[in-house]
Amino acid sequence: MRQWLAVFALVTSITAYAGPVEQAEAVAAIRDGKLAIDVRSQSEYEAGTLLNAVRVDDRRLVNQLKQVMTDRNLVLVIFSSTGSRAGRAQDKLIKAGYTSIINGGSYDELHNALYDITDDPAE
Repeated sequence: MRQWLAVFALVTSITAYAGPVEQAEAVAAIRDGKLAIDVRSQSEYEAGTLLNAVRVDDRRLVNQLKQVMTDRNLVLVIFSSTGSRAGRAQDKLIKAGYTSIINGGSYDELHNALYDITDDPAE
């Protein structure tokens, strides 16, 4: 019985947590052509996003990625409106076995870090 309790305690204590926002790493990855995933709402996405970013609903993120990405080691940058949804999305992806998820944080901060006001190709 003790062994089962120890195993149960170990399994329930293993959880993934979103890492800190890694803006410099996210900017470098996006400039290098890595996939950027926008988990903001459809209306926020339509108002503007990063060049070549794809919008994926954070509630369906893992299932949609499983359908199109077999390599769970590919580098992905996740961002949202405030960064909190990006953190939750990063948690979900880590729990699903994706290993190279960069938390880009908030759209506004990531956008400002990526583009000078005069060179934004998405606007």
